[in-house]
Amino acid sequence: RRNSALRTSTMALLANAMSSLSLGAVASPSGLGFRKAVAAFTPSARVGPTSRGAAVFQIFATQNKKARTLQSRGERIYNKQRKSEITTRMKKVFVKATALKAGECTEADIGVLEKLISEATKAVDKAVGKGVLHGNTGARRKSRMSKYKQELRKEKGLYMA
Repeated sequence: RRNSALRTSTMALLANAMSSLSLGAVASPSGLGFRKAVAAFTPSARVGPTSRGAAVFQIFATQNKKARTLQSRGERIYNKQRKSEITTRMKKVFVKATALKAGECTEADIGVLEKLISEATKAVDKAVGKGVLHGNTGARRKSRMSKYKQELRKEKGLYMA
């Protein structure tokens, strides 16, 4: 009987402590807050083992989940911007190379193409360094751009072996 009464009073203390606890919002000045709620829950007398086992109370950390979701969104937007920048720079290289293949081409034109390739390579290397792109993907993209330049030089007779 004494154990049962003690368990009942412990449960009442827990109910009072947890009633003011809110994980979704900041604790109001009138509420206890988490630390005080836990301190209020701690019984003065120790509860002995029961035949059914100890009661387990689980508080889900929804606030961590929300924070992680916001962080993931920010990272996804950042990664998307980086990938978009790489795509745009590579497209400029390919458009310039195609235009040079169609018309006359000089060493100065190749220099402009090399500058575009350099900017695109820098963007790819940054993305690989930040973990936005895999290293092999970055290498493949850089190789593709330099292949366009080499083919152009060979086609126009400007390739020096």
